[in-house]
Amino acid sequence: MKIVSIMGSGSLGKEVDLETLVDELRNEVGESLDANFQSPGIVTVKLGENSPAFSIYRTGSFQIRGALGHEELNETVNQLLQLFANIGFETSDVDFEEKTAVFMDEVNQGLELETLAVRLGLEYTEYEPEQFPGLVYRPPEYEATLLIFSSGKVLVVGTAKQEVARSALQSLDETLENTA
Repeated sequence: MKIVSIMGSGSLGKEVDLETLVDELRNEVGESLDANFQSPGIVTVKLGENSPAFSIYRTGSFQIRGALGHEELNETVNQLLQLFANIGFETSDVDFEEKTAVFMDEVNQGLELETLAVRLGLEYTEYEPEQFPGLVYRPPEYEATLLIFSSGKVLVVGTAKQEVARSALQSLDETLENTA
């Protein structure tokens, strides 16, 4: 199982003038800064082509999306705070936590999703191939959602905890073995 993406959010503890912040960041890092104002109250910033994305809200809340692991997410938070320090944007007691991740694995077999939906329990599954090509499974014993594809690929979302994702996948594997 590997982490495909991880997201965290936090608060800077104060309101932010987004236009000024983006101008100052651009002066610090140059033209590699990509800033997209989604509305007057939010800007999404990338520091380079393969960089995680920072969504910064006028309220001082922020999110980091697209890190490839826990270590990269923490390094990215530190990088953002260092950039803020470099431009004189003071932050104190920044509150930040990992919120959710996307884990990917394979169950090593092609799957008949309609049959699997019945096996897993229709009350826990959604399968509408005209809307989404995968089976959405919400196992009642885990705080996670599994997106299961006929190719055998499985995405686990809704948790940042690798142990939860691993247990949910193991439970799916056991169900598949018992019904094969």
